[in-house]
Amino acid sequence: MSHGTPPAVFTGRVWKFGDNIDTDQITPADTTSFGLGDAEERRILRENAFRSLRPAFHTQVRPGDILVAGQNFGLGSHREPANTALVSLGFVAVIAESVARLFFRNSVAIGFHALEVPGITRMVEEGDELRVDMTAWTIRNLTRGTTVQVEPYSDLVRRIVESGGILRMLKARVEADPRLRDRVRGAPSA
Repeated sequence: MSHGTPPAVFTGRVWKFGDNIDTDQITPADTTSFGLGDAEERRILRENAFRSLRPAFHTQVRPGDILVAGQNFGLGSHREPANTALVSLGFVAVIAESVARLFFRNSVAIGFHALEVPGITRMVEEGDELRVDMTAWTIRNLTRGTTVQVEPYSDLVRRIVESGGILRMLKARVEADPRLRDRVRGAPSA
């Protein structure tokens, strides 16, 4: 699921989670269909996200909120529906002490910010307002008046995320290059 180009600067309310939040806690296995990613599937993912930790969580999250977590966020089966569920809930980013590598990769693939910020759980409390500036690579806690520097993405990761994900980036590349565009249009359909 690609959800559009993420903002470079955004402000959001914090939802704080602990360490070792796995993909089965984000999206329980009995709600994941690996289907077409249509509106119905996104609704099911959204309504069941985090249900074992916070029942009815989907009714509390607002578009633009930010999920902050401890160590090893997104470990487990590494299903992309876990990342898709966060987007469907309205989260604009995950900021964690550390992020599981495949969860990070899936976030990049759909153009969703997943940032590793050691010490973030000591810097924020649930309900705080954060301002994240992906151009200056800073996070400012507007509630507490503190700021932390963020390790920038690599150039490739930055370009993919700014494009809204790998599929949007590849589509733009094909459309910009007449040779690729002609090859794709001339390819037999499956």
